[in-house]
This record gives sequence, structure tokens and C-alpha cells, in this order.
Amino acid sequence: MSAPADPVSAGVRAAGLLEEACRPGTADSLRFAVVRDLALDIGRGLDVLVGAVAPDLLAEAALRCADLANLAACSAPALPPDEATQAVASARLAAGAVRDLRPLVEAGSGDTDAEHAGNLLRDVRSAAWRAEFALRLVDEAAS
Repeated sequence: MSAPADPVSAGVRAAGLLEEACRPGTADSLRFAVVRDLALDIGRGLDVLVGAVAPDLLAEAALRCADLANLAACSAPALPPDEATQAVASARLAAGAVRDLRPLVEAGSGDTDAEHAGNLLRDVRSAAWRAEFALRLVDEAAS
């Protein structure tokens, strides 16, 4: 049996999908060049966090994935259909990564002092809320 997938790796894949969706030549290329650069930056930041186990780092990954999910969800409606599908997939994958990271942060935060644990929990709850918001955006656009 294979090991479970690392949620941070899913975030890296989501960043790659959004970057690809915004490749040069996409309509409104200046706007999507910026989105592509942001996706690339988020992907690089997440790549450094792959395999992390510390709750601080996992919370940081959740926040980055939430940013990515929202960036993808907000970009999808303006993209051509094929690229929009990739952006939606990126939003869903990044939101799923946040959903998978949340219990890891919550479980690990018990090993820290109360104030630090509270901050981590607030961060990961914020990331989860923003990821769910991104999913609502893509679901509403699909209906």
C-alpha cells in the first residue's frame, strides 16, 4: 500500500495547473501574466514546505493554498473555456489541500504553548474559510 499523499504536494500541483492555465497567449495576457507569476511564487513557497510536519509550517502551507484557491477561483471566469477548466481544477485541488491540512495543524498545535496554538488555529480556520469561499465561487460559476 502506498503512503498517503502529502497535502502540500497537492498545493504544488494546484499552483502548476493555474500557472499552465495562464500561459502566454491567454486572453488578457497582461492580467494573466500577473496571475501566472503569483501562482509560480505560491508554488515555489509550497514546494519548500513539502514534507513538513511542524504545525507552524503546515499552517503556512494552508494559508498559501487558500490564497491559491482564491486566485484560481477569481481568475477562472475570465479565462477561455479550456484554461478556465484548469483554473477551476486548481481551485478545487488547493481547497482540498487546505481541508487536509487543517486536522494536521489542529492535532500538532497541542504541542505548543496556548497563545501560539491559538494563533495557529486561527490561521488554519481562516485558510479553511477562504478555501471554502473559493469553492463556492467556482460552484456558483458552474451553475
